[in-house]
Amino acid sequence: MTQSLRERAMIELRAFAVLSVYLWICFGALMLYKSAILRTEGVAFLPLGFAALKAVVSAKFLMLGNFLPISARRSGERLIVSMLRKSLVLLGLLVALTIIEEAVLALIDGRPVAEAMAELAGGSAFQAGTSLLVMLLILFPYVGFRTLGEALGIENLFAVLVQRAGAAVTPKD
Repeated sequence: MTQSLRERAMIELRAFAVLSVYLWICFGALMLYKSAILRTEGVAFLPLGFAALKAVVSAKFLMLGNFLPISARRSGERLIVSMLRKSLVLLGLLVALTIIEEAVLALIDGRPVAEAMAELAGGSAFQAGTSLLVMLLILFPYVGFRTLGEALGIENLFAVLVQRAGAAVTPKD
């Protein structure tokens, strides 16, 4: 069954919207946590708009990454290995595209690129590493859901997720 260009575009747009909302929830939760910590020090901080913007930009990058041949499951590869590899590949892509984006924005704003890169890393290698770990933990469920959907069929995955305990799921071809 072939899909029309319009149908395919709607599916991709829906996937983009769902991914953006998922990332906004994750980034927003991190911002709320950071805000709670900073409030104990007397600093008011709650950039949920920034979290939404970052979610949309990150979703755009991740959707692009899904079209890369390296993100496809390899023949004979265990599902968990595929999920971990895809998560790491997408994390690498996200980091590379974020660096490029920040460098371009710094040049547009007339700021030194080195200053923008220092701000991006959070000021220390520990903060940068922690940010990468958190992003990997955010990416893994997304990649896992997507990979399981590819393996089982997205309709079957949704049926399993929303069925009541003990109910039988009829696989769809």
